[in-house]
Amino acid sequence: MSMLRTLTLFSLLAGSTALMAQITPYKRTEPVKINNIGVYPKLTNAKNWDGREPGTYNLRFKIRGLKPGDTAYIADYYLDNKYLRDTAAVDKKGLLTFTGNKKLQRGMYLFVLPKKADFFEFIVDDDQDFTISTDTQYWKREYYGTMTVDGSEQNTAFAAYQNGRVSLGMEIGKLEESIKNETNEKTKKDLQTKQKALFEKKESYDKDFIAAHPDHLLSRFLYAMMDVDVPEELPTKPDGSKDSAFPYRFYKAHYWDHVDFGEDGLVRMPVNFIKQKLNFYFDKLVSPDPDSCIKECNMILDKVKNTIDLEHFVIYHLTYKFETSKIMGQDAVFVNLAVNNYCNGRAWWTDSATIDKMCEAAIRKSSTLVGRIAPPLELLTPDSTWVNTAAVKAPYTLMIFWDPTCGHCKEVMPKLAKVYEKNKNKGWKVIALASSDKKAEWIQYLAEHPEVKEFIHLRRGIVRSEEMAHNMQSYYIVANPTIFVLDKDKKILANRIDSEKIEDFIGHFEKEEAEEAANKK
Repeated sequence: MSMLRTLTLFSLLAGSTALMAQITPYKRTEPVKINNIGVYPKLTNAKNWDGREPGTYNLRFKIRGLKPGDTAYIADYYLDNKYLRDTAAVDKKGLLTFTGNKKLQRGMYLFVLPKKADFFEFIVDDDQDFTISTDTQYWKREYYGTMTVDGSEQNTAFAAYQNGRVSLGMEIGKLEESIKNETNEKTKKDLQTKQKALFEKKESYDKDFIAAHPDHLLSRFLYAMMDVDVPEELPTKPDGSKDSAFPYRFYKAHYWDHVDFGEDGLVRMPVNFIKQKLNFYFDKLVSPDPDSCIKECNMILDKVKNTIDLEHFVIYHLTYKFETSKIMGQDAVFVNLAVNNYCNGRAWWTDSATIDKMCEAAIRKSSTLVGRIAPPLELLTPDSTWVNTAAVKAPYTLMIFWDPTCGHCKEVMPKLAKVYEKNKNKGWKVIALASSDKKAEWIQYLAEHPEVKEFIHLRRGIVRSEEMAHNMQSYYIVANPTIFVLDKDKKILANRIDSEKIEDFIGHFEKEEAEEAANKK
């Protein structure tokens, strides 16, 4: 379906629009979401639910110009792609009938012509029994100009919307050509006045549609794409100064005002604006600290709990976003999302293997989040002496998990040695934990690199007790090298930090600690 083109009118929807109209929020009974695979860790290999509700659809298309036996398709937009959903052949009466024993999900769909030559869009809402008739003049793309609809008020209004936009665009185009060729200044001025009026009509076109059809699926999409207007005048603070932070607070507080979080159809639209809005909100408006992110995630998840597809996407996208985040500490947001959704049976769309893997990762990561006490490890040194990491006394301990054959590790270890050399007089310590299966390479590397000789070298693998084996598993190390920064009490101050950032990080941490102590006096 990659050859299918998106109608250009939706690419024009951008920027801030002053709105008089508002949508009617979509109302529905609470959906029954079917979890076939159980709750972690008691999972089964059953097939997951497809998210479709009981019911039927019967969509009929009469396309003049198609021949009996021609095959056409219906497809949908889903997030950033288009997917074929059903196939039908033209019967002897010239009719294509698409039927199914489960409802189609709400959204904007595409009727795809034979050989996927072109398509036109239509609406699927709760009424899924209708007939659309039109022509196949796809070289003109005038499907809506000849379209008639029987049994669907949503598609009747949608066709009128498309026709109005096309007509408006053609009027503007003709006027531009007339203005370009007109030599009489008075006539040209009159034409420019008409052109200005048409541009104003174009600017208000979507707003007018929303006002006329507040309960239309398209209206909810158009409204959600429109940005919130922020008052230009700044309020005055008690001290008489203007509140320069007001625009940010207002915009953040009203950022989601135009989004109907009860409308599943928003994820089946030509533009994946839900993803765009989520990313902007968390990247630009929300404080990156984990507590703030968790609070905002929970707020949004609570809003979408009465949906199926929208909840699916929000849970999936936010979990993935924070699982792959490069911002230190945000792994706590991933843990929260994974445990409360994937591990608690809310992710009905996922298979048991994915949930098992994700929940194991979340549980293991939870032990080494920033702010937690680092699980103590008791391991062997090169001379077979047992060392307990909790017994290492230092204001700051740098723990590096590494592999003596890893190319990146070989780059990082000398850098870490320089950091240590500059700060060892302050009592800093480095614990280097080598991978368990490379003993010979480990010994060889230590012999060839005297710059790391003052590190406390331990080898992962042989442990002294079952407790220590469990603690080792608590360190979710997916890549070497991985560096942790611990304070004097072995509380994790930083995890998965770059060696180049360690000194700046600790310097900033000490500055904040000093300021906090001064404020308490």
